[in-house]
Amino acid sequence: TRLLAQPMDGTTGSWQTLSPGQDRLAPIKGKNAYEARRGASVEPYGVFWLDVQDVLSEGILLVHNMPELGKRSIPPTSARIEKDLLHPGVRGSDIERWGCKPVIHVLLAQNPKTSSPYPADMMRQRWPLTNSYLTQFKDILLSRGSKTVRQFAERTEFYAMFGIGPYTVANYKVVWKRMASDLVAAVASQVKTPYGYRTIIPTDTTSLIAAEDEAEAHYLCAILNSTPVREFIKTYSSAGRGYGSPSVMKHVGIRKFDPNHPVHAGLAVLSRQLHDLRQKDRLIEMPPLEKQVETLANQLFGLS
Repeated sequence: TRLLAQPMDGTTGSWQTLSPGQDRLAPIKGKNAYEARRGASVEPYGVFWLDVQDVLSEGILLVHNMPELGKRSIPPTSARIEKDLLHPGVRGSDIERWGCKPVIHVLLAQNPKTSSPYPADMMRQRWPLTNSYLTQFKDILLSRGSKTVRQFAERTEFYAMFGIGPYTVANYKVVWKRMASDLVAAVASQVKTPYGYRTIIPTDTTSLIAAEDEAEAHYLCAILNSTPVREFIKTYSSAGRGYGSPSVMKHVGIRKFDPNHPVHAGLAVLSRQLHDLRQKDRLIEMPPLEKQVETLANQLFGLS
C-alpha cells in the first residue's frame, strides 16, 4: 500500500501517515484555541476511589474503599467521612459517545485552586473524619510508584494528589477516553448523587478540555466526535495507550467558540440533542443527527 508520511511539526514530533484521499483533511491542522488536559491522577485507587454505602446525618457519609480496582494490595476499609471532598468520578470506561455515567466516587484531597493538597491543619479542623480515613493509609501514600507524586507528597502533605487544577472542577468539560482506538467524547457537568448535586471529576484514564459554559462544551464535543476530526487524529495517533492523550489536540485547529456563528451554534445544538437521545436510550434516532454533525464539521474546517 502506498502511503504518505510526514512529521506533524515539520521536522520533529509525531508522524502523520496518510492514505490516498486523506489529504482532504489537511485544513483541520492548525493551532487549537483550547488546552487539553489529562484527567486527575487519583492513585492509588484503593484509597481515593470510594463507594458510598449510606448517607448519614449532618453531611456525613459511610463509604467503603475499592482496593479490588487497583494494582496495589490495600486492605478493605469502611469509614465515615465528610461529604465536602467527595465527587462522582468518570473513568475512560464510563464514557460513551455523547454521554458519560459516573460509577465511582473520588476523594479530592487537593485544592483545585492552588493545585496543592489542603494543609494538614485545615484537614484536621474542617474534615477530621476524612483526615482519619487518609491517615490510616499514610505509609501507602508515601510509597507511591510515581517518583513525581511521591516527592510532591514528601514536600507537602502525605495525601497530595497530582494533575488537579481549576480545569478539573470546571462546571462544564468535554471529556474523552484515553488509551482507546477511537475518539469517544461526552460533555460532563454536574450530576445528582446521594449526597447532593456534585461536579464530575474526570480521572486519569480520560482527557478533557474545560469550557466556560454548556454551549461551548457541546460545541467542542461535537467537533471531537465528528467523523473528519476522528479520522484526522487517527492519521498521527496510533490506537493504544498513547491514543487520545491531551497532546493530540494541539494539532486540531479548533477556533474559539462564537455563539453568534451559525456553524458553532449548530454544532452545540446537535451535541445537546445527541446527549439527550443517548440518555433516553433512543439510539436509533442518533445517526441522522451525527450525519448533520459531520456536515457542519466539514463546513467548519472548509473540507471538500
